[in-house]
Amino acid sequence: MTSTRTTIRALLPGDALADLTALLHRAYAPLGAQGLNYTAVDQTVEVTRRRCAQGVCFVAVDGERIVGTVTVAGPADLSGQAWAQQTPWFCRSDAAHLHQLAVEPALQGGGLGRRLLDRCADWSRAQGYRYLALDTAVPAAHLRRAYAKFGYIDADEVQWQGKRYRSVVMVLPLDGAPWPAPVDGVALVRALWARMQARDWIGARRLYAIDATMLWHTSGERYGDADAIVRVNATYPEGWAIRVVDAAALADGRMLSVVEVAQPPQRFFATSLFTLRDDLIAQVDEYWATVEPPPDWRNAENLGAYERLRLGAADK
Repeated sequence: MTSTRTTIRALLPGDALADLTALLHRAYAPLGAQGLNYTAVDQTVEVTRRRCAQGVCFVAVDGERIVGTVTVAGPADLSGQAWAQQTPWFCRSDAAHLHQLAVEPALQGGGLGRRLLDRCADWSRAQGYRYLALDTAVPAAHLRRAYAKFGYIDADEVQWQGKRYRSVVMVLPLDGAPWPAPVDGVALVRALWARMQARDWIGARRLYAIDATMLWHTSGERYGDADAIVRVNATYPEGWAIRVVDAAALADGRMLSVVEVAQPPQRFFATSLFTLRDDLIAQVDEYWATVEPPPDWRNAENLGAYERLRLGAADK
């Protein structure tokens, strides 16, 4: 059981991150022993510092000793946390998410973990978020049962880079927020491209309706179902990397994305229009263009107010 002296507060500048890191190692050691390589199993102090700085870190203290912790944040900063795009739930404008939840092993089962989760939910409500998300390993059945008991619902599945397991994303609707939640189409499209970049083909397939179609207008090709769409991307010759330039919702309900695909020595751009149905991608209209120098006749002498940019400079 937790001590009556145990209180929860925000991490202070004077708190020892080495002690916090050691707590994370102790709490996650049983998961590591099961072969589940959670980041907190062996993360460095610097990684702890970086992860805490990505949101608001709460610590449970018993006297002066840190005995629990969790970090909660709003939508990920996509400029510095591109990995988070793999699930819409870490990027939605109406959702917060939490990570590196840990309780001193001797105190587990005494309610402190629930108190830390409740503090995250209170923070999320105060910030105006309607949902709170977390992720854990699919094989960690005991953790999934505990989160489900606290009201968290399975909402997504993702393969994080470097992990030996798939992760389930679980979501807590806050204060009567509707469930199933309305789709965030922009976050969904960003997740699709992020899963392709990660070669998470199982995850990419989950975002398409079974009868989804895709038209490649510039090459005159049509893909007639979700499996064919995923297969053409999965079997495309390797060596490519995707960068999302922009994604936005259109007035007619479709989603628009522009991505750059680098496959040295070539670079391509794709403009894609996504039609959604039942919160899944039902149709894709895609237009590909190759980055190449302009012809000689397009010059300032012939056209006047004209200049040539270094290829790639305009979109960085």
